[in-house]
Amino acid sequence: MMNKSAIDWCDFSWNPVTGCNFGCEYCYARRQATRFAGNTRLNMTNEQLKTDTAGLYILEQPFKNYNGAVLPFPAGFAPTFHKYRLGDPAKKKKPANIFVCSMADLFGNWIPEEWIEAVFEACKAAPQHNYLFLTKNPGRYQALAAAGKLPELPNFWYGSSITGPENSFWWSEYHHTFVSYEPMLKPLGIADEDSAAKVDWIIAGAETGHRAGKITPEEGWLEELAAAARRAGVPLWIKDSEEIRAVIGGEPAQALPDALKRPKDRPTPHCAECEHCVKTQEGQRGTRKECAIGWTAEGYEDGGTRHIPTRGNRQSPDWCPRRKDDAE
Repeated sequence: MMNKSAIDWCDFSWNPVTGCNFGCEYCYARRQATRFAGNTRLNMTNEQLKTDTAGLYILEQPFKNYNGAVLPFPAGFAPTFHKYRLGDPAKKKKPANIFVCSMADLFGNWIPEEWIEAVFEACKAAPQHNYLFLTKNPGRYQALAAAGKLPELPNFWYGSSITGPENSFWWSEYHHTFVSYEPMLKPLGIADEDSAAKVDWIIAGAETGHRAGKITPEEGWLEELAAAARRAGVPLWIKDSEEIRAVIGGEPAQALPDALKRPKDRPTPHCAECEHCVKTQEGQRGTRKECAIGWTAEGYEDGGTRHIPTRGNRQSPDWCPRRKDDAE
């Protein structure tokens, strides 16, 4: 299943593909994959771990070692396609913001196009979620878009990972795009809003952990970025960490684009003002109010109507789907 994420700008991380060949010295994902890989030499001789024509690893089912324990990264940080994970988003009915491949770079040049297309199709099969992709190789976005293979869907968000001004990012008039400036290794030098205005969202964060040579950002780097984002009208999310709090001396500002706001981020109006409230005049009896969110044995979904209980009951999360989402 998908994992509840500790990353503060998403709800879940989902890894149908793991592994990366970039070799960044600050990479947390490589350390985590190595930690939970088990004996990779032994794993790679196991018939559970297949290879394709390019020598990349493929898993049809969860990998189990000789003790029957499931290993999430049996090939270590070598690129691996976990096909059995493709159906995970569809199992989650409640809408969520999903970070796709937090333990990989899905758009690295070594990843076959068929893997990317399979992940896209799995996302399309669960359209209730927002999907956030992130790569250090944004040129792959451009190539896929030129070939008509990059979905132009409102719930698909394409991010470029940068660490300084030498890195490029991708933006598009037809896709949601964002920039993740993390870890902040050099000042970006954004003095105007033109660059910031090209994307729909900006994320920034400091390097965490205890790596030798770890770089701590300066407050001026964030101030310049925040000023450019503010002038461009682009929301800025500064990832919370001890390192960031030490730099700014307090809690970081965090803003989501409207399209990514979860139910708990949106105020729920009184029933009479709710967008789903259907009002019908019934003569002298007054106005009948019904909720335009339909109901099934499994839960609720759009369509149909349900009478809104009166007085105190109408504020209860027991029946109202929006307040139930908030309560959860």
